[in-house]
Amino acid sequence: MSNFQFGIGERWALVAAIGYTIVNVMLRAAAPSIDSALGSLIRLIPVLVLAWFMALRDGAREFRPGRPEYIGARFIGLLFLGGSASFVLGNILYFGALRDGGLGITVGVVQAGSVIGGLWIGTLFQREPPRRAQVAGAAIIVGGLVAIGWAQTGASVGELWWLGLLFALGAGTTYAIANAISRTVQRRRSLGFVTLAGSSLGGFVPLAAIVVIRELSAPGSIAVDAGSAASVFLAGFANALALFGLAMAVRFATVASVNTISSASIVLSFAASVLVCGETGSAPMIAGMVLVTAGILVAQLRRGGGTSAVEAQPGDAAGSRTTPTWRRHPRSPPCAGRARGGWPHP
Repeated sequence: MSNFQFGIGERWALVAAIGYTIVNVMLRAAAPSIDSALGSLIRLIPVLVLAWFMALRDGAREFRPGRPEYIGARFIGLLFLGGSASFVLGNILYFGALRDGGLGITVGVVQAGSVIGGLWIGTLFQREPPRRAQVAGAAIIVGGLVAIGWAQTGASVGELWWLGLLFALGAGTTYAIANAISRTVQRRRSLGFVTLAGSSLGGFVPLAAIVVIRELSAPGSIAVDAGSAASVFLAGFANALALFGLAMAVRFATVASVNTISSASIVLSFAASVLVCGETGSAPMIAGMVLVTAGILVAQLRRGGGTSAVEAQPGDAAGSRTTPTWRRHPRSPPCAGRARGGWPHP
């Protein structure tokens, strides 16, 4: 007989899910009237500040040559590369997906792209063949994507909905790439917010350069208004809150439990797309979202249980997104509860 458990870890995971929902709704409202690169830059600032505050609190020893904790130039370069993939390319694609496809399509397809991307990246480049549950989950997700596409043929949607779907798949794939890089860097030990600090800086520098160069070469070419900029900045704070919620959640709960509860952000965001954003919520669309959510949950299933998390990578897009690996609970065995593919974060 199983007991229902909703302890402090699960409550923090719910906070993260609500935080990601707020992020998605605010970005959806701002996407049509703000440049994608500028929006990605503004949104990244609170996350960058949080990550470096946490890293510097411990002395940022992993970035200092000569210290025993120094991770090396190669791994620092990999973190910068992962940040460029997710925070630059991924987040720009995410804004495009919101603009052309809407929140309803984007929220599920980004997560689907992250899970499916995590499978083939792990198989081809990390020599980690997928488990049966992950393959089954991917198959269910593909069915959900088909239903989401079918829903667009009979609904009053934008003409470029298919482009939004492709953008969302691309964004999810970049988040999976960033997660794989983060996992590679942390094979020997968990690095906590250090990975997010390195990757967020790797995203901030090229984004700032893109915005400055474009504005200098063509003054006034960066579309923005005060309301949209404020909305994106507040979304960044909600993003930081969600990341902190995940950090706390995996200290007290397993990866499977955290990812399951965090999946609520897909459902909550889809509900918000209909109730707040006025998007279409047809029966095929609802069926597609249910299948995508179910596929993500199935992909998290594994034999055994009860171990605490070594890493959780719930994204920021419908998370963002490149979430760092958090510290393992002291009672959990090495490599307990590892989750590949996880959640992305824009």
